[in-house]
Amino acid sequence: MNQYREQETGHTAGAMPGTGLFFVVNPASHSGKGMKLWKQVKGLLLDQGISHEVRFSQKQGDIARIVRTFTSSLPKGQERTLVILGGDGTFNEALQGLVHPERVRLGYIPTGSSNDLARDLKIGKDVKQALELALTGRERPMDLGCVTWHEDGREQRRYFAVSCGIGFDAAICREALSSRMKDWLNGFGLGKLTYLGIGLKQMLTARTAGCFLRLDGQKAVRLERMLFIASMSHRYEGGGFCFCPQARDGDGLLDLCVVNGVPKRKIPVVIPFALFGKHFRFRGVNHYRAARIEIRTDRPLWVHTDGEVPVKTDAVSITAEKGKLRFVCEKETET
Repeated sequence: MNQYREQETGHTAGAMPGTGLFFVVNPASHSGKGMKLWKQVKGLLLDQGISHEVRFSQKQGDIARIVRTFTSSLPKGQERTLVILGGDGTFNEALQGLVHPERVRLGYIPTGSSNDLARDLKIGKDVKQALELALTGRERPMDLGCVTWHEDGREQRRYFAVSCGIGFDAAICREALSSRMKDWLNGFGLGKLTYLGIGLKQMLTARTAGCFLRLDGQKAVRLERMLFIASMSHRYEGGGFCFCPQARDGDGLLDLCVVNGVPKRKIPVVIPFALFGKHFRFRGVNHYRAARIEIRTDRPLWVHTDGEVPVKTDAVSITAEKGKLRFVCEKETET
């Protein structure tokens, strides 16, 4: 029992012990509700006598460090199950530390305010059902997205599961990360409205930018008034906006929602239609699909990965590695 309590201290250093089931928990997700939900999960595990290990994050960067330590120490030929308890941002940070993904079965218990990954995978908010799915569900290959850019003469990269955006949507994410509105709305279970509220506010001051867009090495297309480009492996981002209803997470391709040349007065009309995936009916909103995307903008813009905002830059390359992740997210079919 002392060892178990030790494992719950958030300790991140050293080699991980050897059980096959490992949990990484963000207790601060959903304005602190993550810890309450973990206690429910812990009770279910103890009731069923399921052996497991757990680590908690305490500050930004902990999730990636914990996952890196755990997955880099996997003995050759062995597989483990790693279950992430947190929101989209927690899962995104876990991807940054993932080593040997071919040997790691990924489970997910969503506790965030947006939960766009869980929404697309139909993982519900019921903790018991989410845990059962993570432990006994059928795995499926899922694409791993990657965005690269150069900073101080060195190439930087960040991975994503749901989407990578540049421009207006990333600027909204940037403000939402420090928004008191999000914490307040989370208290009423309405955290996903944060992105809608901030988006409506930013529409008043949103600036477009000229850019070149190149898909799969073809001739670059010039966009004169680009508001944002969302490159998506899944259908939803920003708390339920279905920007790419055609997206499939295992086809090795990214679906793009490109908003360019839409008059400013029409933006408040167009964006809400994305809640239902009906925004492509408007002129200036276009869909593309590619395995490799290159974007060069006339001025630096914010870039996000699954809602996390690592950089402001004027040049990015975005790719998808087909079936790189082993994600447990489907119920076993009865025979």
